[in-house]
Order: sequence, then structure tokens, then C-alpha cells
Amino acid sequence: MNRGVSELVALMALIVLLLSFPAGGDEILFQADDPAGDDTGDGDYVYPTHEAFGQGGQADLTGCTISRDEGHLIIELTFRDLVDPWQVGNRLTFAAVAIDTAEGGQEMLGHNAGAYLEHPAELQIFMAGDTCEIIDTGWNALATGALCNADVEKEIIRFTVPLADIGRPTAAWRFTIAAGLQDDYGGGGLGDFRMVETEAGEWRGGGGIDDLDIDPNIYDLILPPGPADRPLTPEEMTAAQEEILGSYSLEKGRYVSLPSSN
Repeated sequence: MNRGVSELVALMALIVLLLSFPAGGDEILFQADDPAGDDTGDGDYVYPTHEAFGQGGQADLTGCTISRDEGHLIIELTFRDLVDPWQVGNRLTFAAVAIDTAEGGQEMLGHNAGAYLEHPAELQIFMAGDTCEIIDTGWNALATGALCNADVEKEIIRFTVPLADIGRPTAAWRFTIAAGLQDDYGGGGLGDFRMVETEAGEWRGGGGIDDLDIDPNIYDLILPPGPADRPLTPEEMTAAQEEILGSYSLEKGRYVSLPSSN
């Protein structure tokens, strides 16, 4: 293959890649900022001690934009410190977006989140670097054209899925957005939310009340911003999040319930 043909092939491949990830949605469905430094779960969560986690921040959501264009739903999540220590497409951050599209739905957030949903979801989207999955109410992975990309330099995980695979959004759709750390169990796949235990270890977070799964494995949430005439302050958002993620009870067998926004 001569140089001119090679360059043309490379250009065409780049165009295909760019078309696979739409530049941005024409219609914003949901958008919110989140305070940096509130990635402490119920207020006590800490990161694992392995040097890959550095000073933390991999589960610290700082913003979320959910939009749509003519043919795709697009989710962009920004983080305080999105890193890729093993050069494999980021394997520390684990994010979830549950979508309530209709009556009924799955009441629990999947992949070892250890949390219920205030509004049960028909779709649950999970992202870990360049790997993603959508599950339905029966815990079945949907066959879709979904794509996920972790842009470490811009601190963004970007997800896009054809609307033909999930339906067209309406004003009634509600979104629950949560982040934690990824545990792929050494397999390199999507994995689950990494466990938070009582004491932090090399590969386990700390600050939970026990080594059971009654406390959520979630470090950060995107909360409803509050009324338009009085949005929540960063301090109020942090306090509300700590209250939500600390509302579990071992004695009562009660898990936390995560709020949604629309």
C-alpha cells in the first residue's frame, strides 16, 4: 500500500471514530455541577492505600451533562482526578446512571452498589473507562451500539448509545448518578463497585461500618440541584449527600435509597 492510500485509509478511520462519538447533544436533558472534594460517601469514606489511587479523587464527580441529538443519548461525567495508571483505558473509576423511564422498574442499583433507587429504573448504565454496559429490569445486559470513552486529560468519561436501542427520552425521565471505584477482579472487564470496608486496605476503601454490604460502595452522587430560585450551596449539597449515603442501618437491615433528578 503506497503512502497516499495509507493516509487516506487513516483519515477515513478517524472520521468513522469521530462519528461514533457525537460531539454533543442538541438538547440538554439534565445538567448539574457537584462540589469537588465530597467523595467521602457518608463523610468517612477513604480510598484504598495502593499508590495507584494517589491522593484520591477518582470517584469524585464534579459535573454531569446528559443530552440527546437526533439519534443518540449522550452522557458526560467529569471527575476531579481521572487517571489511567496501567495505560489500559482507566481502570479505577466506576460510574452508574440509572434511568427511570416508566412505571415499575428495578429497585436496586446493580454491580455491587449496595443501594436502592428512590425511583426504580428500567435502564441502568455502568461505565468503567472504555468499557460500558446497559442492563434491564431483569439484570440482562442489552445488546446495543453503546460506546464509552475515558478522556484522562479532560477528566471526562463519555458514553453514547443510539436512541433506537433505548427509546426516545421524554421530560418524565429521571436520572440517578453515582460514582465509586472499579474492581475488575483482575479480569480486565467491566467489574463492579469496589467494596468499602471498615479499614482501608491496599485494594479496599475504608470508612464503612462493617465488612458486610449494608453500607453503599458509593463515594459520590449528583444530587438534584434544588429549586431554581434557591439552588443548594456546595456545603448543603455535601451535607445532603452524607445524610443520604449514611442512612443505612445494620440493626434494621436498611440500605440507602438514592435520589434522582429530571
